[in-house]
Amino acid sequence: MSAVSSVCSTLANRLEQLCLILAGLLLTVNLLAVMLGVFARFFRPPVWTSDLARVTLVWMVMLAAAPALKRGEHMAIRILVDRLPTVPRRIVILLRTVVFFAILLLMIWLGVQYTYKMRFFTIMTLGIKKAVPLASIPVGMALMLIEYTLQQGITIDTLCGNSGKES
Repeated sequence: MSAVSSVCSTLANRLEQLCLILAGLLLTVNLLAVMLGVFARFFRPPVWTSDLARVTLVWMVMLAAAPALKRGEHMAIRILVDRLPTVPRRIVILLRTVVFFAILLLMIWLGVQYTYKMRFFTIMTLGIKKAVPLASIPVGMALMLIEYTLQQGITIDTLCGNSGKES
């Protein structure tokens, strides 16, 4: 494994660990909020539990999207691509990569714009700005972009035949 592949792999692993730890913490908060809301229905339920559960769920999903991408757990239909001859397959894969980068960049851009527009509105039950849950979209997409870029760095380095040996 070359230095580029090694660095990309290490960064991808660290990013995955960080995202999964944060998503796990949010899952814990989410479960506690939901359980509190359910058990408190017999008495006087706090009005903020469902909003807190919603916000933590959105952030949890967006943080876990990058590790899912790294592990190949996003849906992909590859049956046609895998049956193509080598040159057309490479063209389709290149096109898919460019389109995926473009979609992620578009989602980051639109997410930032929408988050910015909603910065003055407040979720009354939590006392936080609506921009807080909405910021999960550009953050999650940016994490996926970083992860995908690291994967492409590993792939390109491997395809170029770099083995870490000096010529």
